[in-house]
Amino acid sequence: MKQKIHHPYTKLGRIKSTIAQEAHIKCTDIYISVNQLKHIYARHQKELEQIGMTAEEYIKYILNNFNQIRKGSGESILLVVYHETDDKHNTAAMALNYSIEKEFWEIKTAQPRKTDDILKREKIW
Repeated sequence: MKQKIHHPYTKLGRIKSTIAQEAHIKCTDIYISVNQLKHIYARHQKELEQIGMTAEEYIKYILNNFNQIRKGSGESILLVVYHETDDKHNTAAMALNYSIEKEFWEIKTAQPRKTDDILKREKIW
């Protein structure tokens, strides 16, 4: 039986089974660690302030609105809020955490990315 995830992780959502099947990825919960929230805020404070969101609010926005999944670096995937008319797109990079006690998607970073960067990555959903 899987253990419940406790601090320093916060559950933010879940990959729905229909999307997971179509994208050939794991249908499981999405968590973020305190350290990754600090990383996102430290690296992307300016962008977050411009849109008036905290790092956690920004990630929740992406999780509730993504319309593409693309391959990221290594084994990671990118959830993308893609709009044809925008030059930048909101993205959250996630990797599957494979430890025995906790198998879940873990948010590694989140930031606006340019269209060129998004389009060069393989679309899986």
